[in-house]
Amino acid sequence: MNWSLAKCPRALWALLSLAACLLFSGCETGGKNTAGTTTTQAPPQDLLRAGERIKIVYQDIPDAPPTTEQQIPENGKLELPKGVEVVFANRLKTEVEKEIQDIYVNQKHLYPRMTVNIERQGLAVSVGGEVHTPGMVVHLGQMTVTRAINAAGGFNEFADRKDVIVTRAITKEQIHVNVKQAFDNPALDLPVYPGDSILVTRRIL
Repeated sequence: MNWSLAKCPRALWALLSLAACLLFSGCETGGKNTAGTTTTQAPPQDLLRAGERIKIVYQDIPDAPPTTEQQIPENGKLELPKGVEVVFANRLKTEVEKEIQDIYVNQKHLYPRMTVNIERQGLAVSVGGEVHTPGMVVHLGQMTVTRAINAAGGFNEFADRKDVIVTRAITKEQIHVNVKQAFDNPALDLPVYPGDSILVTRRIL
């Protein structure tokens, strides 16, 4: 029997409806994938880093622990009230806030409810000594000794490029860096963290 879709409007309508549903479903799936990609990419401004100073505020609970200002150590882990330990470094601020709330409320049942806010303090590194513009430079992303010195205007003519002293904000450890070698070999370019200080010494003439 010879027939066509033009003679069967119901069949034509069914096929058009199916095509529309498939198209809509594909667009919706793509949107979800796009959203998923966006949420998994950590915006730099919300990523906590080792060396950063933060203030932890506990709210919505009776006898709340006091607000504390701490510096994230190089191992990334901080001890909170009542023996709770949480990894902070290289994680989203909002993610850490939710984990702290979950530990206190759902895991340890220490409080019926809780709100945790992490307030970030200034992100800066001090660069002093024989550079063109000594002072505080903003800590941006993965900062190193050479990048911090460049942000301070670079070495002046009196700088000893073979003996730059980095003082860790947390441990007060002093590390001597040969920046002349670090310029040639990036593996020797020491990372610096917020609160660290860099002193460019004067070379002996």
